[in-house]
Amino acid sequence: MKLPRTTQQIYKAVHKKVSWKGAVKGDLLFFYGGRTHMGVYAGHGYMIHAPSSGKRVKKIKLNGYYKRNFHGAVRPGT
Repeated sequence: MKLPRTTQQIYKAVHKKVSWKGAVKGDLLFFYGGRTHMGVYAGHGYMIHAPSSGKRVKKIKLNGYYKRNFHGAVRPGT
């Protein structure tokens, strides 16, 4: 599947929007007001993301910080 390059373009291009509670493995989660950060939902309350440039990709627990900064999710391929 082809996706645009930026997080904002990806959110706009994928038509199937998903709620925080409705996320399933493989959904793309977006954070911050401008949807400037994205992770892939890994299931069981975890996501995979690159924390910042030059840092290793990590699997992290989605805690209150991420819930507060959540600004949408999409399900590519549907």
